[in-house]
Amino acid sequence: MTHYLKILLPAALIASALLTNASFAEGPRITWELDDALKQVDRQADDFQSAMARVEVVRRDLNGTELSREQGTVFMDRKGKVRFDTDAPSQRSYLVEKSTLYIHFPEEQRVEVYSLSRHKERIEPFFRLGFTDSGKDLKDDYLLTSLGERDIGERRTLGLELTPEKEKTRAVMGKAQLWIDQASWTPAQQVLTATSKGEEITLTYTSVARNLQLNPDLFKAKWPRGTDKQKIK
Repeated sequence: MTHYLKILLPAALIASALLTNASFAEGPRITWELDDALKQVDRQADDFQSAMARVEVVRRDLNGTELSREQGTVFMDRKGKVRFDTDAPSQRSYLVEKSTLYIHFPEEQRVEVYSLSRHKERIEPFFRLGFTDSGKDLKDDYLLTSLGERDIGERRTLGLELTPEKEKTRAVMGKAQLWIDQASWTPAQQVLTATSKGEEITLTYTSVARNLQLNPDLFKAKWPRGTDKQKIK
């Protein structure tokens, strides 16, 4: 063996070992059966009481052109109430309470009030998709297709494509992708196709915390004195 080979061979072996270790460092890739994944979602839903998370909401038209981008904090409880407080690019609050949606504009001292039974195109109630729903709920309400696995940030996620079974739901949301964090089995990302508006809405969640003792006042439709309430017909 020449002098150069004596030098190069150990170097090659070390490089090979490093590459092997790097591939193991990524962690195993698990292929989930759909029913097994839904059982994991069931376990998350069984003891769900509340959730708080940072969320970025990006709206695009169906050609992919970005229409808007909002960032803020979302809160939800087991009863299905949802509050989304945006802090960028401007401050506003969305509150879903039973069949009513409130949008509060603090700088303008006004709140818009929508009846969800009359404004069926509103997509806000679907924000809770994957948080309050059990695996059985998803299976009962949607035609489910596995999308496999992918990384969102540093999180390994499992994807489900959801096509609503009910025609009235399809009129609002034609289809959804639900990407579930395999560490917590809570949503990492939702991609909603808003049929009535011709938009695609992507919600990406970070810093998700479950079962906190949230202040009940977060979910009450109480606004500062002097706020103008506008019912949207």
